[in-house]
Amino acid sequence: MTVPALRPFRAEVPQSALEDLRGRLRRALWPDDLPAEYGVTNERVRALAEYWLEKFDWRAFEARLNAYPQFVTEIDGETIHFLHVRSSRADATPLVLTHGWPGSVVEYLDVIGPLTEPESAEAPAFHLVIPSLPGFGFSGPTRSAGWGTHRTAAAWAELMERLGYASYGAVGNDGGSMISPEIGRLAPEKVVGVHVTQLFSFPSGDPAEMADLSEADQAALAHLQWFYENMFSFNQLHSQQPHTLAFALADSPLALLAWNAQLFGEHLDPEFVIANVALYWLTGTGGSSIRFYYENAHATEQPTGPTTVPTGLAMFAGDFQSIRRFAERDHANIVSWNSYDARSGSGGPRDAAGHYAAHEAPEVLVADIRQFFAGLDRWPLLSAAHKALRTAVAGVRDWSLPTPCSAWNATQVLQHAAGDQQGYAAFITGSGGPDFDPFSPSGELPGAPSDFLEPTLRAAAAAFATVAADATAVPTPLPQGALPAPVAVGAAALDAAVHAWDIAVATGQQSPLTPELAAALLPVAKELAEPLRGFAYAAALASEAGDDAAAELLRYLGRDPLWTA
Repeated sequence: MTVPALRPFRAEVPQSALEDLRGRLRRALWPDDLPAEYGVTNERVRALAEYWLEKFDWRAFEARLNAYPQFVTEIDGETIHFLHVRSSRADATPLVLTHGWPGSVVEYLDVIGPLTEPESAEAPAFHLVIPSLPGFGFSGPTRSAGWGTHRTAAAWAELMERLGYASYGAVGNDGGSMISPEIGRLAPEKVVGVHVTQLFSFPSGDPAEMADLSEADQAALAHLQWFYENMFSFNQLHSQQPHTLAFALADSPLALLAWNAQLFGEHLDPEFVIANVALYWLTGTGGSSIRFYYENAHATEQPTGPTTVPTGLAMFAGDFQSIRRFAERDHANIVSWNSYDARSGSGGPRDAAGHYAAHEAPEVLVADIRQFFAGLDRWPLLSAAHKALRTAVAGVRDWSLPTPCSAWNATQVLQHAAGDQQGYAAFITGSGGPDFDPFSPSGELPGAPSDFLEPTLRAAAAAFATVAADATAVPTPLPQGALPAPVAVGAAALDAAVHAWDIAVATGQQSPLTPELAAALLPVAKELAEPLRGFAYAAALASEAGDDAAAELLRYLGRDPLWTA
């Protein structure tokens, strides 16, 4: 079957549509004014409408959107629009970020820069895929039914597959906080972690669940009850009769503005609110977007059992307050649970401050996303070996010293080790190999040793991050060729760790090859070393009484653990 193409996309709304919008806003008919308990007030809608008419510049917003690479493709019969912003960092982790209603891709524009190009080299970086939900924005209107949580999650898994990401994380807010865990359920072997701003888990009806709830959890339930009694009408209507409402949303920008504004807090800046609403209006997706609720309410199949991928929550005061007891029933692997109060103002009890955290508190959300994904490591053995090599390189003062590697000095060992790591990356990705011969190192570096090494370690880490844990044939530069994923990773780790030892003992440092790391690498060595004797490793040396795991590994690889210059 031919896979539909990924086609470049630019937002280019016809001027006639903008003129029609202005005319409709000018000719809008207004209802009688009523107090806030009856719903969104005339005062609020009028202020937003005036901003939309007099101050909002769609062309400026369009240019901001078009500054990022955008694409469309067809998945399961529907057009899917998405931003695809890749980091310049070779070690970047792919993420798919999902919005909800009445939000859009606008939610995430403020975090694109910090996530893809962090100021600090120590901070994790990410490749970002930010799709418009089916029926929302430039992905809509939808032409088919059934686009609820499950079908959307399956489409996102397909999208990440088409983009070549064999390993990635899922981030979500609002509806995206339902879709992202479902992606992990559908593709647990590929999703390294799920990070959301809400975990929508509710009491099951079992009285035992309600026993001994903390005061904070009881307050969260009380606020949820208030929301259900005072603000839940949108959900009822969307779930039961979305098309009845769609006539008003399709015909009147004022109706769309008022309806969507009920869930845009009064503390939010009007530019953000109108950018979202204008995107719905100019793509004709006011009606198709709300069908997401109907599809979920009428889904015939519901997921069974908890999700299992590592899950993190960044919860914001003023927004939906998740209750961990309930969440752990639905998500079996919650590894991060953080609560923040980033409120800068409030419009009252109807104002869910913090709900659009990526816009309201981007620094806080970005930090939590970084912390969560940095704490996840599919290949800890490779990370430990890379850390050992970094540690050894950082401690060198004289790069001309001889090493256990025959006629090579410390600089040449560094060049060889870096070239090997880049070689693994090249074999996995099909590009980006070393531009020098690692087996004939010159002993001259173009810059600082750490600057020379770091890109190669990042490239290797990024390449292996795309490898599924159960992959059976991972390409390697070894004579053995393709290997099962754990063995291929172990081979790269073994190479890095042993050369870390070479550099460290040659330059008078403590060995970074810990007994724990050595013990983990010894089975890998015994699986790989024999075809490499005389090429990468010398003949094995006899073990001696008192050898620890590091000494045993080194002797097996033909290195004397007591080597001195």
